[in-house]
Amino acid sequence: MESTAPVAAWLVLGLALAGLAAAAVLLARTRPAGRPAQRTAAPAPAQASRWAQDDLPAFLEAPPGTPRPPVAAPPEPPLAGPDDDGDAGRAVAALAAAALALVAVLAGVALAAREDPAPAAAPPPVATAAPPPPAPAPAAPDLPLPPADPLPGERGAGLLAARSVPLGDGGVSARLALGGLVLERRAVGVSVGYPAVSVTAGESGAALAHLRLVTWNCLGSTAPEDPAAAGCAATGVEYADLPTPALGVTRDGDALRLTGRFPTYTRPTGTPPAYTGRVYDLSVTVARAGPPRDGEAPAEGALFLGTERADSLPDPLLSRFRPAG
Repeated sequence: MESTAPVAAWLVLGLALAGLAAAAVLLARTRPAGRPAQRTAAPAPAQASRWAQDDLPAFLEAPPGTPRPPVAAPPEPPLAGPDDDGDAGRAVAALAAAALALVAVLAGVALAAREDPAPAAAPPPVATAAPPPPAPAPAAPDLPLPPADPLPGERGAGLLAARSVPLGDGGVSARLALGGLVLERRAVGVSVGYPAVSVTAGESGAALAHLRLVTWNCLGSTAPEDPAAAGCAATGVEYADLPTPALGVTRDGDALRLTGRFPTYTRPTGTPPAYTGRVYDLSVTVARAGPPRDGEAPAEGALFLGTERADSLPDPLLSRFRPAG
């Protein structure tokens, strides 16, 4: 539409100028009908008859020696009045010329406005709110590694007992309560343990696992389901905390596999935690066992120590899986 506007304006201007020229020519050529160009004199009297040269007829009326009466001049013809039709035509032509001139002026103004438009003021910049920067991923915590082969009673144990790894947006946490397994075979009976494992694995890849191991001495060759009812003697509770990279973590969706050497320590009453000097090379699997509810789902898994295996207890309140978020 904008590209054809100057052409249309030029066309209107040309037509208006042509009409104006035609009206000017018409005004120049039009003369009012019935009005002579100038006042005309009275027509000359026709040639007198031959009696007019003979004074005999006038002799009787005016004998020689008597003054002749003045001859009345013929009346002068009246001037022709204005022609109403001619004046009306000239008035219409003048109005048409004025209208055409006005159209020409307006077309010229419109054309000038189209060809030389005034520069439009630039709109003020719209202030847009900058998107919030993405939340940085939580940095891996600085977790001290326990000694690979601690001495019995060595101090420094329990430093990671109350620590955990920030989960971020993609981390998980889980805990398992497991049945018993044989820790050591003796000449008379076996030492058995009933483990519980918890782990936090963050989005950054850092992870920290905690082990709680309730130990018993039993006369049998296997770990009974209820050691107290089987007559086993309680020997205390051992603990272990193992962070990455000493803790190996393999993640497959909602399943985790943990591997590592867990040095255990005890918490004697009235003294700081101290290492036992025992290290357990463990492998733990944990996975979600049902649909989540309130952000948490039942979990299942197993713990392996050499050829021994302890499966998770069927109580869903003791084994739980919680994804981040």
